[in-house]
Amino acid sequence: MTNRTSIAIFGSRDVERNTARTLFEQYLSSFVEQGRTWVLGGSRGIDEWAIEWLLERNEKCWAVVPYTRFDQPRSIQAWLEELERVVELQLPGRKSARAFRNRYMVDLCGTVIGFRSGKGSGTMAVLKYALRTQKEVHAIPILTAIDD
Repeated sequence: MTNRTSIAIFGSRDVERNTARTLFEQYLSSFVEQGRTWVLGGSRGIDEWAIEWLLERNEKCWAVVPYTRFDQPRSIQAWLEELERVVELQLPGRKSARAFRNRYMVDLCGTVIGFRSGKGSGTMAVLKYALRTQKEVHAIPILTAIDD
C-alpha cells in the first residue's frame, strides 16, 4: 500500500446506518474504483457502516484496531473477516490507545476523511493531526434534524 493512494476514514460512533450510507454516496463515491486502500478503525458507527458500504463496492479495506480483532464490538466481528487485512496493534489497555491507533492510521494514508457529528472530540483531533502532517483532509459534518 502506498501512502498517497490510501484513505483513512474516521467518524462518530452515534451515526445511524441510513444516514451514514447517504453521506458515503455523496462524499465517497468519487473515490471508489480507483485501486485505493481504505483504512478504518473497526468501531461501531461510521467505521462499521463504511466497511459495509465499501465491501459492497469491492473496495480493498484494512482495519487498524488498538488491541486485537476480538476486542472489537461483536457487530464488527463478521466484517473483519472479510477485510484484506486487520492490523492488531495490541496496545496496553489505556485511554490513549485509540488516539495512538488514530495517528497510526493517519500516518499510513495520504487522504483523511472525517465524518463529525459534533459530539466528542476524537474526530476533530484526528483531522487536526492530519492537517499538521500535511495530509489531504476532508471534514464532513453530520447534520441531524433538530426537533422544534
